[in-house]
Amino acid sequence: MKRALFVSITILLLASGCARKQPPPPAAPVSQNQPQQNQPATSTPEQATTTPLSLPIKYNNTQYGFIFSLPADWKGYSIYTKQWGGCPLAKDGTENCSKTISGPEIYIRNPNWTAQNPYEDIPIMVFTLDEWNQVQQGTLVVTAAPFGPLEFGRNKTYVFALPPRFDYDFRTGYEEVENIVQSIPLKAY
Repeated sequence: MKRALFVSITILLLASGCARKQPPPPAAPVSQNQPQQNQPATSTPEQATTTPLSLPIKYNNTQYGFIFSLPADWKGYSIYTKQWGGCPLAKDGTENCSKTISGPEIYIRNPNWTAQNPYEDIPIMVFTLDEWNQVQQGTLVVTAAPFGPLEFGRNKTYVFALPPRFDYDFRTGYEEVENIVQSIPLKAY
């Protein structure tokens, strides 16, 4: 029932889209204490002193300017990144994928994740304000879903969004991830 309500509300709030989105790779995650290869070490985990939403673990991404709160049992989480991709729409409404646009997509991985039992990741798409405006206007298609990403938060430079249908694979822990996401865990700065 909760899932159907969440999906219904999400559908009502989001715009249409047509491009295909690739699922996250099943590669082993990078430890939260090590910088990613070819990526600057700009993200640092922090321990909060208060637990207002029972989410005492804080992932602080200093590169893009947001903090994401996680439950205590996510201590030891890992981060990996990949790129989202999108196609601008031509004036006639067709996708012009010869001029693809891409941006970062950050995944927060449950510490219990293994190749044999992959847990649901928390994906965060990062858009510039201009890219986000194009997505909202329907001139940039970044998903195969009949609706676009859901805004998590924004700062003066970036918009942070949850991809539609990210949890439709129903991996272990998807219900917990849905609860985390519904608690509004992202704070942009």
